[in-house]
Amino acid sequence: MACLNKLAIRGIRSFDDKQISIIEFFSPVTVIVGHNGSGKTTIIECLKYATTGDQPPNTRGGAFVHDPKMANEKEVKAQVKLRFHAANGTRMLAVRNLSVTVKKTGLTMKTLESILSLADSGADKSGKRGTISTKCAEMDTEIPQLLGVSKAVLENVIFCHQEDSYWPLAEPSALKKKFDDIFEATRYTKALDSIKSLRKDRTAELKAEKERLLSLSREKVHSDKLKDRIAELNAKIASKEVEYDEGKQEYDAVVEANRKFQEYNSKFREIYTAVEKLEGNKATMLSTLGELKSKLQELPGSISELELRVKEFDAHVTAFKQSKVSEERIKEDLEEELHILQTRQRGLLADHGRFTAEADEHKRRLADREQLIREIGDLFGIKGYNYSPLERPKVIEFISRLSDVQRKQKVEFEKLQADLKTKNEEYHRNLRALDGELEGHKSQKQRLREQITERQGKSSKIERTLEELQLLPSSLRTLQDEIGVDKARLEKLKNDIKAANYDGRLLEKTEASRTLEEKREQLSFELQTLSLEADSRARLEFKRREVKTKGDEIQREFEVANMKFKKLSGNELELETIEGEVDRLYREKEQEQSECDSEAVIANSNLQKADSDLTHLKSQLNSKRTETKNLDRNLKEAIEDFPSLDAAIVDATNELNHRRSLVGNMLGTSSVYESLLNVGRARRVCTACNRHLTDQEFTVFEAHVKDSMKKASKESIEHNKEELADWESELSRLQKLQPMQVARDQMKTKEIPLLEEQIKQQEAAHPEISLKAEKVGEKLEAVRRQLKDILTMKQLATTITRLQIEVAKAKKDIDEIEKTLSQTGSTRTADDVQNDISAISVEFQKNNREKNNITAELERQTRTSRDLENNLHHKELEERDLANKIRDKDRLEEDIERMRQEIGVFSGQAKTARSLRRRHRLMPYK
Repeated sequence: MACLNKLAIRGIRSFDDKQISIIEFFSPVTVIVGHNGSGKTTIIECLKYATTGDQPPNTRGGAFVHDPKMANEKEVKAQVKLRFHAANGTRMLAVRNLSVTVKKTGLTMKTLESILSLADSGADKSGKRGTISTKCAEMDTEIPQLLGVSKAVLENVIFCHQEDSYWPLAEPSALKKKFDDIFEATRYTKALDSIKSLRKDRTAELKAEKERLLSLSREKVHSDKLKDRIAELNAKIASKEVEYDEGKQEYDAVVEANRKFQEYNSKFREIYTAVEKLEGNKATMLSTLGELKSKLQELPGSISELELRVKEFDAHVTAFKQSKVSEERIKEDLEEELHILQTRQRGLLADHGRFTAEADEHKRRLADREQLIREIGDLFGIKGYNYSPLERPKVIEFISRLSDVQRKQKVEFEKLQADLKTKNEEYHRNLRALDGELEGHKSQKQRLREQITERQGKSSKIERTLEELQLLPSSLRTLQDEIGVDKARLEKLKNDIKAANYDGRLLEKTEASRTLEEKREQLSFELQTLSLEADSRARLEFKRREVKTKGDEIQREFEVANMKFKKLSGNELELETIEGEVDRLYREKEQEQSECDSEAVIANSNLQKADSDLTHLKSQLNSKRTETKNLDRNLKEAIEDFPSLDAAIVDATNELNHRRSLVGNMLGTSSVYESLLNVGRARRVCTACNRHLTDQEFTVFEAHVKDSMKKASKESIEHNKEELADWESELSRLQKLQPMQVARDQMKTKEIPLLEEQIKQQEAAHPEISLKAEKVGEKLEAVRRQLKDILTMKQLATTITRLQIEVAKAKKDIDEIEKTLSQTGSTRTADDVQNDISAISVEFQKNNREKNNITAELERQTRTSRDLENNLHHKELEERDLANKIRDKDRLEEDIERMRQEIGVFSGQAKTARSLRRRHRLMPYK
């Protein structure tokens, strides 16, 4: 408990600056008595200055220091020394120095060096005082802390100046500030604000950490999904590599077979060309042989028949001439038609180029359409259209399914439009109602403003009157509280003094102190004994904490594992067999996963094979159809106007035979006509018909024979041979087209129908294969998630088993240590004994404090009882006067309260009207 010891004053107010005045304070009370102006108040001011550093009011400019004019000095130095006992019992010394100097403008005061030090003789080994601080600001803070009271209590209660002693009657705001400083409410409020701020910051940090935890958990889930996706893609890559190897082997085999087939085809074409050439040579030789036979063969028939043939020869020649003319006309017509056809051919070639470009553009649009179908299918979950090319029924089916999706969205859109229309109608209806309410509220608001203005004027008048009486209730309450407190304290003090047996309580506390001292000595002896066993007891305590901690951890881990195991298998786990059961479940799920992997690989392989087969078959079908069209076009261009290649070959063969017969006839008739002309000139006889010719007939005969000879001339023969060679080349060209016709017929009748049938079968089986692959993939994904959970359980089981082993080992160690300690006589640890000693020491100190408190309380209650009796009578007289004034004040407060309620009602109505008007103004238009 802090207390003052001595105060030394020099050069303060009426105290001389040449000598030191010492005041010693005695316990329990020190009375200072003296005449007016002798320095009684100066002692209190010096105590306040020494402890707080604050000078008395109105002492600026050196009024607190001894007047230099009275001392006949230009400078006066003042000093205040205070020796006191701190709250912890330490003797302290505080020294504060001042100086005042006389100058032309007046007195100048300044603060000199101050000292706060320990006053104990044993402050250090040399017995000198230990200085704590020499700074005034630090001393102003340190001394109140050493005394155990706040600076506000020292200023306003303990060392309160007589000019400031009326602060309890000050204004409420100043009074509240004084009480806040005395009871340190401001610090408490700041602490609460600081706690609230810290709590808000921690809440924000916790929220941020929760968000971060949620984000990390989402990222972990996403990472797990990516890992699963990577594993799945690796499996697909492996299956694709296997398929690639198989496909590459098949491709190499097909390439080798195509190479052999190409060699066979080349050999076949060479042999076929050689055979055609040999057949042409054979036909030429046969025609030549026939010509030779015709030259050497005798003409059959009698002379009359030969003459008839000669007569008919002219008609035959005439018919040939007419035929020639007609053939020339036909040739001209054909040339004109050929020109027209060539012009048409150029137009068709231009159209063909344009159509080819359009076909390419159409193919590109088809590819874009298929890509768009795949993207839309992925977007809206429409499956089964991921292969290429897509046939027209599949496209129509996709458009139909897409139309269904569009219709659903259209229905939803129409429903939203209907809801929007309903809400708009309701909004306009409410808007019209609110417009009417707004006009009413405007008029009501104006009326309320007038009423509020009137009430506020009356209220202001009453408030000005109440301001003068504002302090009466607080003064009365304070006075009544003080009277009640004083009466209660006086009655309580009297009862306590009568009822309290202070001597008996002091004797009891003394006996208790002696008993506690004996127990402390016993425990100290036991602690010395246990110090030798400190290591074993420390190990015992550590092992016990370890067993408890690991037991709790085992229980937590087991509950988590049991919950997951029950979710996966539907059975409960046993703590003793947890690892075996989790291993068994893991093996079962691994087996299930391997089966699902196999099924998934097979299903995906089948789906990929079906897609590739379907694409390959459609590609082959398009290629075959394109090749067939090209062959048809080439054949039609080659045979021109003939209905078929066979008809063209037959026509070319007939023309060739006809040309060959003409050439043979021309080669034989040239010498016959010459012989007939020579005989006719010599004998005037036609040897062909053996008829005598007159001169006139001979002239006609000669002209006819010369004309026939001219037709059988070498030029005609050469011309016919050229035509014969042309027809031979034409026949050879047409015969070479026969393999092309055979290949076209083969593709039309066998290959294309077979490919169409295979595509139809593949398309029928594709949806089932796709659905099976999706189901197997979903099943595999579920099994993988279960396997991850089982792996987590496996780790938990391993942890639990390890912890069980460690707990068993720790329990064994505990048994051994306890057995060893029980043999020495005690199982308590040094910490337990030390805690008991500390508890007894605390109780011993508490007993001494209570003993001192009882003594001080007895002295204080006796002194307080006398003071309360003197003050109680004066306060009761003041109470009567204040009660009369307060009754008048209460009546005025009732009037102003009633007016305020009316103003509050009017303000609420006006605020409601404003809010309705603002809401009406801010209401959005839909």
